[in-house]
Amino acid sequence: MAVRSRRRRIAAVGRVVFSILLAMAASTLGSGRPAFADFAEGVEAYDAGDLGTAYAEWLPLAEAGNLQAQVALAGILETGGSGLVRDLPAAARWYRRAAERGDAVAQMNLGQMYAQGWGLARDRVQALAWFSLAAEQGRQWAAERRDALRSDLTAAQREAAEALSRRLRAGY
Repeated sequence: MAVRSRRRRIAAVGRVVFSILLAMAASTLGSGRPAFADFAEGVEAYDAGDLGTAYAEWLPLAEAGNLQAQVALAGILETGGSGLVRDLPAAARWYRRAAERGDAVAQMNLGQMYAQGWGLARDRVQALAWFSLAAEQGRQWAAERRDALRSDLTAAQREAAEALSRRLRAGY
């Protein structure tokens, strides 16, 4: 009896796995490409100076939650050029999506955007919180910015930034 029950469970799991694989295969039909754009193709386009193609390659990945693509997309939106319009608010949104999931580069860059008021309201408490999170992950530049900024803030602002850092860290 136990053998039959085990076989049923294995068969049920097999059907679920098969359904998932079938759905993945169906998502690629007609496109001639994998369901997710190839990040490397975006890098090649970027290296060749074709930001429009890099953007097109990275956008679906970023929308699907790929941290690398979110940071890369934010970077080209932050700088613009080669036919791609600079869009600082959009860059900040993409950095935030990756930063909230723990990406140190995104945290560092979002901190800089808050510190300078690039694409969003200048907020030194937010900047300190993001720099602190990136510094905790070994980003030396973020640690230097954190230390410089910390010395310019009041005790209440430093405490607010520390509380914000704790809340953000708990989210990833």
